Amino acid sequence: MILYKDLLKESVFFLENNRSCSKHHVEHTGSNVYLLDFYSALGKIDEAKKLITYLLGKIVVDDGAFVFYPGRLNQMNMSNNVIDTGSAVDAIARFAHTHRHDISAETHREITEALTRVVATYLAKAAVSKPITNQRLWGLTGIASFIAYTGDRSYLPLLDVSLEKAFVDMTKDGFFRYYPQAETYGAFFGYDDMTTFYQSRHITFIRYALSVTETSSEKYEQRLQKAERALISMYRDNGTKDLRMECKRWYWLSAYEVASHAFDLYALMHSVVAGHEVAFHNALYQVRLHFTDGYLHSSTESEVNFQCPIFWTAHLAWMTRITNIEELFNGSNELAPFSFRFLGSEVITDTSPGRRVLINTRRRIRNSTVGLCENGLQAIRPIWNLRLPALPPSLWFSVRENLNHSWYALRGLRIREAATRALLMVRESVIMLLPRYTIPYGEVVNLQCTETERGSVRITVDVKPGTKYGSTLPEIEQVLVILPKLS
Repeated sequence: MILYKDLLKESVFFLENNRSCSKHHVEHTGSNVYLLDFYSALGKIDEAKKLITYLLGKIVVDDGAFVFYPGRLNQMNMSNNVIDTGSAVDAIARFAHTHRHDISAETHREITEALTRVVATYLAKAAVSKPITNQRLWGLTGIASFIAYTGDRSYLPLLDVSLEKAFVDMTKDGFFRYYPQAETYGAFFGYDDMTTFYQSRHITFIRYALSVTETSSEKYEQRLQKAERALISMYRDNGTKDLRMECKRWYWLSAYEVASHAFDLYALMHSVVAGHEVAFHNALYQVRLHFTDGYLHSSTESEVNFQCPIFWTAHLAWMTRITNIEELFNGSNELAPFSFRFLGSEVITDTSPGRRVLINTRRRIRNSTVGLCENGLQAIRPIWNLRLPALPPSLWFSVRENLNHSWYALRGLRIREAATRALLMVRESVIMLLPRYTIPYGEVVNLQCTETERGSVRITVDVKPGTKYGSTLPEIEQVLVILPKLS
């Protein structure tokens, strides 16, 4: 398995030789900027200074504000202004602060003036006003690193505003919703739900912003730990994350992902909740396992997922921000036995070697773009009923988007992904019309959880059987789940 220093070198080689994405035909500036973290870790100071000069030349004016191109200005970028600008300001300011004595006073002046324009005209507002939680917090990483670099603490009050808004977007069990009030903003309402891909970003960006601004986490600690327990509940026993808990399901044609593990690692390394050590170790192991061919694969079927390896590989830079990461990384040679029980009011998971139970009451009707509405229950039997199933919401939008995603894949010569998406669209179009109802796609209407005298947990689940895209039957099926005593 790859060693840490080799991962850094191969990541740099891959990112340097893929500045223009072969799949999306654009330079993903918001990802490539993380080369600065890799350069810092490898001591490539001159290369970093050249990249900073290049990046400062990517600052453009959009709607009266200074941002880093391409952001939203090129639809093929698969990003937006706040992500590209937040990550760019963060990485540039962080490198300049870390290597302050390796940079001339004149260059420091140029960097400070450029980043000040960006923060003042765009990032300060975006970090507290964007409707999507992880985007606000991504912008906040830029502000936090800017404060640490320049010493300008006038932006510090934005930290509390952004963080409090983020915690409002968290469910009672600690899951950050991907797009709160999505329907209000004209987006599909199924996006207002939990997300395995983004959960750790929220935690990591909050922890990072507090750390680099030297702000106490005491005020937020209880809520952060709740979010960390929710993150660990998403893990399967082998250190991959369960995509049945992902609302942005159209990103993924695989059953799991490790593409966001770099953010998980930062979050878990700074956690104190029970179970974080083993989750961290197994996540490291999976990163090593999935880093092949010079870049990070999102799964063993990486070529069928929507994003590109540039995103996944560049984000490994967050590992370089973890203390003692090289020793920890090189020591993760095998999986450790992982057991974790999460008894939430809306979500229950029970994971042990070779076994995973998931019960999710947060039912959101999905369309064929976003994905399926799975609650985690195991099917007992299909139920056939001649009631006409409801068509998924925004059906024609779903068809158009599926074709669009297939076209993106074809344009980037991802033939397997394009073919898989097209075949799935045809298959699901037939399935959605069948009057076939099952427990896993049903609506959980009642959940009772009781601990027995012997330490086991008895869970009674009342569920209305449903179709994949929304129709439910009026009758109730009751499912009994027994969780053994924790060892």
